[in-house]
Amino acid sequence: MLLGIPRGFFYYEYVSFINKLFQDTDVTIISGQENNESTLKIGGRLTVDEACLPVKLFVGQVETLCSQCDKVLILRVMKDHSGGWLCPKLLGLPELSSRITEGKKLLVTEPIYFNNKNKAKKALRHMFKKLGIKRDIFERNFEKAYGDQMKVTLGVKKSHVEAAWEFMPDPPREGEILLPNTKKVLVLGHCYNVYDKFANCDIMKKLDDLAISAVTGSELTQSRREEAVKRLDLEKKPFWEAFVRIVGTAMELKNNVDGIIYLSSFSCGIDSLISEILKTHLKEIPMMMLKLDEHRGQAGLQTRLEAFSDLLEKRRSA
Repeated sequence: MLLGIPRGFFYYEYVSFINKLFQDTDVTIISGQENNESTLKIGGRLTVDEACLPVKLFVGQVETLCSQCDKVLILRVMKDHSGGWLCPKLLGLPELSSRITEGKKLLVTEPIYFNNKNKAKKALRHMFKKLGIKRDIFERNFEKAYGDQMKVTLGVKKSHVEAAWEFMPDPPREGEILLPNTKKVLVLGHCYNVYDKFANCDIMKKLDDLAISAVTGSELTQSRREEAVKRLDLEKKPFWEAFVRIVGTAMELKNNVDGIIYLSSFSCGIDSLISEILKTHLKEIPMMMLKLDEHRGQAGLQTRLEAFSDLLEKRRSA
């Protein structure tokens, strides 16, 4: 059986988990190809105009994989390992993709709460039962996959998703963030924006061409992010997992970088809130907001990056 895994949303964090889950079974995992203009065009045709770029790319991935595989796996993840809530569009991915082949080729899991091992195991066990895979194989694979996943910090690491780092020059390690005599920029955003070079117009390569070291904060532990958010003394505990991850990373590393670039999906409600918090609490550091959508003006982006680089250089020499 060929099982397709769309290259979007949860892919960057859980592709290793999925592959280990299906080890020693008759299921062959097929990862979606890297996103391109064709993927976007297909996704745009199958979604509403108001859908964000990541949703359109994901649906385009599903449509393409449906013609290549027997089934396409869609995880209905309610909470990740941190226990934070995810974007409503992520929770509704099965419904957003249901128009494709009338949902007949979609393999949708029951709601998964990755912060609760027993709940996650129960949800995935039902999927394996549908596929006719023996329970003892599932039990063994799940324990291995879940155990390894829990050892991974919530950021994307090179050892965790090798392919996602192929285009990033010299991936940073914790403790190696302060590179001598180079401009350092913290690139923030959802992992599916930061590590999808089509979605972000290959920004890592563009920064490298400008002699800027890109830092993502992927090595930070969740506890360090949470402590950094607590120092903001907000009136309420942040509801969204992405808020803690992105804002916590920014607050923790703000003194170690020359500037910040925030990759935000156009029409994303969570991003609009995060961007306001960042602008309020990080007034002392240069920050550039990049809105990602299907209108991909490479020349305009290059001009903005060059201007940002000049600003950082002037601040360093001042």
